[in-house]
Amino acid sequence: MRIIIIILIALFVISPIVGFSQKDSSGIYFTVKDYTNQKLTFAINCKNEKHKIKVDMIFHQKEISIKHNDSTYKYPKDSVYGIKYCDGSVVRIFKNSEFLMINAGETILLYKVEKGSGMKNDPVVTNYYFSKDAESEIQKLTINNLKSAVPFNHKFHDLLDMEFHNDNELIKYDSFHKITRINKIYLNSLIGKEK
Repeated sequence: MRIIIIILIALFVISPIVGFSQKDSSGIYFTVKDYTNQKLTFAINCKNEKHKIKVDMIFHQKEISIKHNDSTYKYPKDSVYGIKYCDGSVVRIFKNSEFLMINAGETILLYKVEKGSGMKNDPVVTNYYFSKDAESEIQKLTINNLKSAVPFNHKFHDLLDMEFHNDNELIKYDSFHKITRINKIYLNSLIGKEK
């Protein structure tokens, strides 16, 4: 029974990752349901179509502009869940800011935000964030915030303490299992809970 549960959990995690990592399409996810169902609006096939999506407009910072076919569309940022680009990257819009997903398709989502120009007086600073699932709020990636996001899963809390010694280690990737360590630990914490 335990092996069946492990296989089902693995299929649940791996199958969405395949869909999310495809690099042949681009478009807008207006809702979290669109994201989880991989339903793109203004979708294109990147191999033979082009469009422009702008999120960082100087005079319209709370808008997104999409030039699709021969028309331009503008939407308030807070009406868009995320954007998928032709390189396969997904950016989630949260509180009018952009968060680059670094593990699209996994349960606990991790995000990266880089600030700074890289010039001498303005070095690039990278901050990491997470959401406990695709629908939840984005928070700073810390051990304490992860525990607070899943308050009743004490096995997860204990596994976090055993695996990570500080917050900087939380972005580790398990290359053997092809999943972030946080999600591997989270899945391990669920084994046996179905009984």
